[in-house]
Amino acid sequence: MTVAFWITSVVAVLSGLNVILQRNPIYSALFLVANFFCLAVYYILLNAQFLAAVQIIVYAGAIMVLFLFVLTLLSPGREEPGDDPLSRFRIPAVILAAVIAAVLAVVLAQNPLHGVVNKAGQVVDGSCPIPNANHTGGGLGCVSTIGDQLFSIYLFPFEITSFLLLLAMLGAVVLAKRKFS
Repeated sequence: MTVAFWITSVVAVLSGLNVILQRNPIYSALFLVANFFCLAVYYILLNAQFLAAVQIIVYAGAIMVLFLFVLTLLSPGREEPGDDPLSRFRIPAVILAAVIAAVLAVVLAQNPLHGVVNKAGQVVDGSCPIPNANHTGGGLGCVSTIGDQLFSIYLFPFEITSFLLLLAMLGAVVLAKRKFS
């Protein structure tokens, strides 16, 4: 588990750096997808399987497809290599990033992350326990906990939301058909 964390951390840092260092926005978006997959691995290591699945489906899937569509549709004109209007901000940005990283390192060295503190002052990690015959629920982010709450406490609001989304989709189709007819 520690090896997976460190490998994922190296990939996450490198892909995050490539998001901001790439000149081509398509490559930058693809490195952002790699970073989203690293986040999903972190969720899996924390036993939050549902959040990992949502991270991949929603962010790496739907949101990045939307970004790529926008980037390819807009397709801004190619600038000349010497015409970078932000070149004067590169050195201050690197210095600011180094200062923020140093502050973050000092704060984490003084207050290591051991888990989440609940209202009683007890440290809990929020991970999903391994299901057995005596245990019916899980921790935060577990598929079983989210499913239990979604289909018991939040069933009515969930169904109302799905109905409203269906009406919005039908309204968009009617308006689009009327506009192009």
